[in-house]
Amino acid sequence: MLPATAEAVLTFLDSVGRRSEAELYLRLFRELPRESFAIVAIEGALARSNGGAIAEQLRFLADLGLFAPVVLGLFEPAFAVAAADRLLRRLGSAGLDAAVYEVPQPDLASALRAELRQGRVPVLYYSGDMGGTDARFAQLGRLGRELGSRKLVLLRQAGGLGSGLERNFELAPGHHLQMNADGISVINLHGDYDALLERRVLTRPDRELLDRVRTLLTSESHASTQVNVAAPLAMLRELFTVRGAGTLIKRGTPVLRVGSYAELDQERLRLLLEASFGRPLVPDFFSHPLLAVYVEPGYRGAAVLEPSPVAPVLSKFAVEPVAQGEGMGRDVWQAFAREVPSFIWRARSNNPICSWYAQQCDGMQRTERWTVFWRGVDPTRVAAVVVEMLGRPEDFQQ
Repeated sequence: MLPATAEAVLTFLDSVGRRSEAELYLRLFRELPRESFAIVAIEGALARSNGGAIAEQLRFLADLGLFAPVVLGLFEPAFAVAAADRLLRRLGSAGLDAAVYEVPQPDLASALRAELRQGRVPVLYYSGDMGGTDARFAQLGRLGRELGSRKLVLLRQAGGLGSGLERNFELAPGHHLQMNADGISVINLHGDYDALLERRVLTRPDRELLDRVRTLLTSESHASTQVNVAAPLAMLRELFTVRGAGTLIKRGTPVLRVGSYAELDQERLRLLLEASFGRPLVPDFFSHPLLAVYVEPGYRGAAVLEPSPVAPVLSKFAVEPVAQGEGMGRDVWQAFAREVPSFIWRARSNNPICSWYAQQCDGMQRTERWTVFWRGVDPTRVAAVVVEMLGRPEDFQQ
């Protein structure tokens, strides 16, 4: 049973996303040691213009049992002392216990760990230049490593990266960026970074920030760290909803192409598919003819392609809920779409994913039960596509 304050926060999150998403992320965050949830770095000017709102969102996190150090001066150290003093007053007004620390200082991680485990909010500030912004990012990275932080949240007035780009922006043929109202939703450094630089579509501040984040995340010690860039009022939506409200930057992992079920851990793939579709697979599913499986090494996302007389069939496309928020679905989709330019698939007509599929296809036909999609198929073959897909048997038990 959640406390009334936590229940109120989840009700608020339900208004901007799905409550089930918020509860899932909350469970995952709570499984971490308290000091490993996140570090929140704030532009100095925000402590003046949005200090009250930031304190209120930190209060919401505290009601959920989540606490994070707040860092000031990462971008503008000259104003950090005044900003820290202002934020301390705001946190006190919000009913939060806070303590202030200057960066750097000896054994800082141990002090912060003790504060966070006691339910206090440490406010950190950079008192000097420390060699520039790059050096401060490096120091923050070391602190995050010592705390085991899984997230670095950067709050800035501009919000996410690429806020001026149009929806469904195409970096390269077949390579679309996942977007939201605040800009690019997810940047996978493994697949997006080079293309973003080549297209020169980011502003100079966005490009410089992305470069610094890339330097941080490509370090082996931060392989599992993720960086969220958002506007101050969007922090909770960015953290607790799949769609997000800012930019999630992740190191990314390759998607593997496998030509035989024998090369896979069939049980892990089965669990992913059955959890995603909510029903057990038919017993002989893994004996069906196969073209290829594109799978994330951790089995958090996969696409199964099978042959047909008309065109390759995207038989299954599945992504874990948390991985959806990390943009895993787009990563897997682009991995096979680059190599399989022509394919067909179907989804139940009442499935919410149909709206996303409609953005990926060249055409579709809807029936009461199924919606059939095609991509890269000659128009003269569309009738055969529909017949093929409507005639395919079920892969899941009733």
